[in-house]
Amino acid sequence: MKTVVITGAAGGMGSATATLFKSKGYQVLGTDREDITGVDFQVVGDVADEVTWQKISTVIEQNKLEISSLINIAGRNYFDLITEAKKSEWLNMFEVNVVAMVMGIKHMTPFLRKAKAASIVNMSSISAQIGTSGYAAYVATKGAVDSLTKALALELAPEIRINAVAPGWIETPFTVAGLNLTPDPVAHRKKAEQMHALNRVGTPEEIAKVIYFLASEDSSFVTGSIVTADGGYLIKN
Repeated sequence: MKTVVITGAAGGMGSATATLFKSKGYQVLGTDREDITGVDFQVVGDVADEVTWQKISTVIEQNKLEISSLINIAGRNYFDLITEAKKSEWLNMFEVNVVAMVMGIKHMTPFLRKAKAASIVNMSSISAQIGTSGYAAYVATKGAVDSLTKALALELAPEIRINAVAPGWIETPFTVAGLNLTPDPVAHRKKAEQMHALNRVGTPEEIAKVIYFLASEDSSFVTGSIVTADGGYLIKN
């Protein structure tokens, strides 16, 4: 049975993705900083720490799992004005949003290369394409994710495909937490909804379907792409 590794599996997007893959007959190995429900295997830890990936590798080897996909969803947000930027926060943003992906891809690539059709899906954001005031650190990390995805698509081809999903606003604890860091969360949310052509924010389940498509063989000719799923945000702004 094919197994997918999902980081950030306890969060809204990660949980929805795990549920979808389970419904499609996959086993799910989830990792997060907290306990995860609804998965077959779990490793609790910091994915920016190689020790966590060594533990994940041990679980894979001990259970003889066939890893077909790695889904990098784990991430964090941070709001500040550039004149108030904190070096420690910026470094941690890159540690969590970029370095964690690098470590995961490093450790999972040997397992993915054993699969007949392997894929990696990274979590990006439309913020990398438009910029967002007050979220320079987040935007910078997602720009790095896009560049990393394209570079590794060349390095890992043809055995492994790698793509990224760039969502618009999605209703998750992660985005709500980021929203609450703004001076006026209610006004900020209303403005965000109106900036989408569909006049609403998206759901984790909608993004999970895009992730599944990119991970599955239905997208067998797609690699190095940043796939936008933004409810028409970019075309409206």
